[in-house]
Amino acid sequence: MKKQSQINFAKMSNEQTNKLTTVVKETLGLAVNPVKTLTTADLWNIQRKSNTMMHRRYAA
Repeated sequence: MKKQSQINFAKMSNEQTNKLTTVVKETLGLAVNPVKTLTTADLWNIQRKSNTMMHRRYAA
């Protein structure tokens, strides 16, 4: 390919280029933890832990 291509850019004003190149310092709230719903597995684990604590009390 020996043809030379000409790249045509859309003409923009200085104001438009300034708007496009400014940095916006906004952050997303990714550190916010969503509210966890209590599942059946969580309830089962709570019950299992309480049973082992009761058994330890009687063993001591």
